[in-house]
Amino acid sequence: MLMAKVMIEAAINGMNLRDQNRNIAYSNEEVIADAVATTRAGASMIHFHAKQPDGGWNDEVDDLAAIMRGIRAEGVSPILWPTFSGGADVPQRFRHYTALSADPATKPDVGACDMGSVNLAWWDEANKRYIRTHLYQNLIDTTREVIEHHTSLGLTRPTLQIFEPGHLRTALKFLEMGVLGEPLLVKFYLGGPEQPFGLPPTPASLEAYADMLKGVCACWFASCFGGDIIPLLPYAIAMGGHCRIGLEDHDYKHEGQPTNVELVKRCVAIIEAMGHEVATPEDARALLEI
Repeated sequence: MLMAKVMIEAAINGMNLRDQNRNIAYSNEEVIADAVATTRAGASMIHFHAKQPDGGWNDEVDDLAAIMRGIRAEGVSPILWPTFSGGADVPQRFRHYTALSADPATKPDVGACDMGSVNLAWWDEANKRYIRTHLYQNLIDTTREVIEHHTSLGLTRPTLQIFEPGHLRTALKFLEMGVLGEPLLVKFYLGGPEQPFGLPPTPASLEAYADMLKGVCACWFASCFGGDIIPLLPYAIAMGGHCRIGLEDHDYKHEGQPTNVELVKRCVAIIEAMGHEVATPEDARALLEI
């Protein structure tokens, strides 16, 4: 088996709250510190949210810019990309990407696009009921507009968020159309026990996705919303994939409330035990051609 360089993305906070995990960063200073520590632990890509003091949604450009500047000022250079909201009005939805991209000091390293609509769901296993459901709508025409908007900002390697197999088929059609170029940057979001949408976190699910990518130059990441991705990582890595982990995707409330640094270190241990090398941010830029 040849040694590979395996990328780790850390999605460090998301919309999860501290009553789920006390280690979730809220303030700009906390997000910066967590991103820097997580990068030094082995992550080459960081996805983050700015938050209100109570942990709520915050897409203020000044806060996002302060986080971008703060991380980069600490002498680390992870691939950085902030979150975005929903909706069909693409310029409004990504207004902060537009503003951030106007300054090289705050410009995200990659764009982002959720590649289709999905029925998101949160499940209460003990009581066998849905806690909450949400139709997250992203029409094909909208996803194309999102990608073209990012391209106009110079963000030519968007991270493509795949919640369902149909989303990957759309991405591949966009590749045929020339809307996207290789290598594709793909995130496979599997639905864990607490968020049962899309494909389940099994080797068979990864094999199905990987089979769809045959003949395509792509860097793909395995992730799990509402469940622990770590047991599946050896399969993903053996198949040529990369790792996405973090307290956004799963709060680990019932697994000891680890930090993002601890989660990344677990990924590092698996990668190295398999005889591979953890990709640095510079390695990741080379792999993704950015």
